[in-house]
Amino acid sequence: MTIIDLHSHTTASDGTLDPLELCQRAQERGVHSLAITDHDTVAAHQFLREYTAQIDLQLITGIELSSTWSGAEIHIVGLNFPLNHNDLAMVVTAQSDARRQRSLHIAERLARRLPSWQSEQIFQQVLDSVVAQQKSSPHGFTLSPEEVQIGRPHFARWLISQQLCQDMDSAFRKYLDNSKIGNLKAFWPNMSQAVAWIRALGGIAVLAHPGKYGMTATKLRALIKDFKLAGGHAMEVQGGNTPHSQIQQMARYCREFNLMASQGSDFHNPDYRWVDIGRLPPSLPEGLTPVWSSWC
Repeated sequence: MTIIDLHSHTTASDGTLDPLELCQRAQERGVHSLAITDHDTVAAHQFLREYTAQIDLQLITGIELSSTWSGAEIHIVGLNFPLNHNDLAMVVTAQSDARRQRSLHIAERLARRLPSWQSEQIFQQVLDSVVAQQKSSPHGFTLSPEEVQIGRPHFARWLISQQLCQDMDSAFRKYLDNSKIGNLKAFWPNMSQAVAWIRALGGIAVLAHPGKYGMTATKLRALIKDFKLAGGHAMEVQGGNTPHSQIQQMARYCREFNLMASQGSDFHNPDYRWVDIGRLPPSLPEGLTPVWSSWC
């Protein structure tokens, strides 16, 4: 069985393994093709250019862009684009700036609920913890404080470290869900812009984990229709823990809207065995065109 995993994360964004550790874990689990799709950065791919001799798998360039559509935050994965494209730095800079403003907003909202803390202290401690985690990497993968990508999982880990929460679930429930943090979607570009950026890079635009947005069937169909009209190429049909009924539903939408099918574990942390790298169903549903057929 050929294992193809086209959605994964490293310490360049909110994963817990550095880029080479992730590749090594993927190799151990028999992954043939791997896309590292960190949030709004390609730093992992740039780092791995020095380690090609140690990587015994097909590494696909990738990025996961945050965007908005009809009041919802939507993630678009970009696949198989050249790292030397002239427009790539512009895309990464635009998203990184938006993410930094979003992180400052989260710190401000947390400070309102934590009287002993100022927003600047919270932000700096979260940033320092991310940098420290990267410096502990056995392979020397580190980013400058200006390059570090901070997301809600990093704030959740900080809340746990301060003994304000017991685990990630309680951190999100008590402090970090949308009702408490505010409108984080305001920081992201429209979905059509994210798709246009990926197309301009020469990549494949993939609608990430459509079953996780909690939409009604009617709204989800509207999202997929707009994604297709914006120039989207494919959608993720299955992950490691996607229910069978949902896989079949996404397969029907792929056929209806003439989209290619992708798949990915959305791996972040080896402690989460149910979404481990390469942990995917053995094959796509019948009648779908795999997104990787254009490069494998």
